[in-house]
Amino acid sequence: MLKKKAALLILAGVISLVAGIWLKAYFFFNPAPETIREKIQHDESTGRINILLVGLDEVPGEGANRSDSIAFVSIDIDDKVIRLLSVPRDTRVQIPEHGWQKLNHAYAYGGVELLKSTLVNYLGIPIQYHVIVNYESFPQLVDMIGGVNIDVPKSLRYTDKAGGLRIDIKAGEQLMDGRTALDFVRFRHDALGDIGRVERQQIFLKTAFQKIKEPAMIPKIPDLIRQSMKLVKTNLTISQSIQLAFFLKDQDSSRTVFRTLPGRFAYISGISYWLGELSSISEILSEKPIEDLVTPTEDSDLNLLASELVGTINVPVAVLNGSGSPGVAKEAATRLQAIGIDVTHIGNAKHSDYKFTNIIFPPGRETENAAKAIGKIAVIPGNLVKADKTARHVTIIMGHDYMNILKHLNISRIE
Repeated sequence: MLKKKAALLILAGVISLVAGIWLKAYFFFNPAPETIREKIQHDESTGRINILLVGLDEVPGEGANRSDSIAFVSIDIDDKVIRLLSVPRDTRVQIPEHGWQKLNHAYAYGGVELLKSTLVNYLGIPIQYHVIVNYESFPQLVDMIGGVNIDVPKSLRYTDKAGGLRIDIKAGEQLMDGRTALDFVRFRHDALGDIGRVERQQIFLKTAFQKIKEPAMIPKIPDLIRQSMKLVKTNLTISQSIQLAFFLKDQDSSRTVFRTLPGRFAYISGISYWLGELSSISEILSEKPIEDLVTPTEDSDLNLLASELVGTINVPVAVLNGSGSPGVAKEAATRLQAIGIDVTHIGNAKHSDYKFTNIIFPPGRETENAAKAIGKIAVIPGNLVKADKTARHVTIIMGHDYMNILKHLNISRIE
């Protein structure tokens, strides 16, 4: 009898131990916001985890590393919104003890801590963590997740014989291995230069994020993170990284906001800089996802007005992205087509620092009427709807106010 009781006690103890381990594992891999706040440093005033992402180009023989890619990631713990702000490497900043210089010089002068403190001063936002990946380890990280599918908008070709670099990526959708993906995010030899490269880097990050969230990848996350930690430099622990990954594993792509620091190119003392528009920082880092901002309207007057105006638009329309945020032109085109406007071309504007959305049109009564009608539907001020002899079509150039424009375009389909 005693033996039976002892066996039952041992069994109960084993069951309790197993249950305890299971519960601990469950809550570890399914962390609540309270757990994340307890385990991971964050900004107490905003409830956000701020991480600096750095892509490093280690140049043999130069004795210094260049931070070729710089991005600021802010993760809202409560609302589960990820906001990524790419900061062009040529951004003119004041580096402590080094004066006004390009941002990418900060890492060469003092490593990640100087780069971090430079950005904290520039953006006025605390940064708790950093993740640094160099170009040697980048291909391995991409290959670990089985590559990424990317639709390349145009062919990318560049050869630097002295530097031993040859990039040749054809246009079209393709599965990129690590080496091709590296060429894709490094390329900057087109009209947009570094700003174009930033756009491609954001395309890559979006695609990689979606790949990691695929059902087949979720069970592999702990092992992927352990392997990744050997290839990157970070002050996040393995435990913190795994918990953060599982906290965000169900993150919808619509709740991830990608932006580039607004600004313009300028030459100062013969040096080309990107002059950031700092007044936009607060707005960008508090920007809501489209699904939170834009909901279908039931305003019958708005639909009636749109219906009347669409009937006057009998010319093809082009939509260009001048906002610096990937996917904006496509989204605007989709909404225009949904209300019966013929969109024949979608692409990127010559630069991505349009503060406000513009409409340009080739001179002519029909094109002018169409442009003004679209302006009224999207609630674009009349002074931003202009004739332009170089325009081939009525062209909408989406600016940094694209959220507001999309909101006005989000009306019921017109039959």
